[in-house]
Amino acid sequence: MRKLLLSCLVMLLPATAALADQPIKVTGCVIKQVEFGCLALRTVSGKTYNISAATPTPTPDTYGRVEGTLRTGWITYCQSKNIINPAAWTMIGKLCPLHKAKKK
Repeated sequence: MRKLLLSCLVMLLPATAALADQPIKVTGCVIKQVEFGCLALRTVSGKTYNISAATPTPTPDTYGRVEGTLRTGWITYCQSKNIINPAAWTMIGKLCPLHKAKKK
């Protein structure tokens, strides 16, 4: 029985490592989320990250870069999966270039 339990635990170790928090750096446009005070960053590929913890606080519809830690398994008031916390915000532009690309 001990061997079975030990082998099960050993098999779970790679899965735990795959779910570990990871450093991340992404660029995109800041959008408001449905919940009050929640902000997200939408990338060119369409992926969305919760950046409500970003400092300084980003302004919606601006373009910039967020660098921080992608948290796995976290649940927040903002109800989004991809949470970057802590997060450092760097504004690149005052207008989101992705909005222009959609209008064409």
